Amino acid sequence: MQIPFNFTERASAAFNDRDLDALLGLMSEDFHFVDPMGETTGRAATRAREEALFAAFPDIRVEMSPVVWIARHLAMTAVFTGTFTGDFAIGGHLIPPSGAPFQFRFAGFFTFDDHHATREEVFYDRVALMQALGQGAG
Repeated sequence: MQIPFNFTERASAAFNDRDLDALLGLMSEDFHFVDPMGETTGRAATRAREEALFAAFPDIRVEMSPVVWIARHLAMTAVFTGTFTGDFAIGGHLIPPSGAPFQFRFAGFFTFDDHHATREEVFYDRVALMQALGQGAG
């Protein structure tokens, strides 16, 4: 599977190394992100979203597994692992840290131009996320 500019390997490495400049360099200036809790546009918003993840889960890691690449679109699954040690704002709610380790699986769909990722749509089970964060049934 020929994925542009080794995106999954480079994005995973940049995220896991906390190299936001390298991660953002893989995305267009107007990168658009959508998940069940909302959407953001632009590198500044992407940086803020990633910094919030790093603050809440300082040891967070991602493992991406490409599923299919076709006509400038990539479908992949991914797993976050880490420890929930900082406040996390999601969907208008501030969730206090549990101090517990977590693992969370999600799916992502990316769109690319010739040089960058331009869009990411993320899909996950919100109840499973809340349970992974120690919030009961969600």
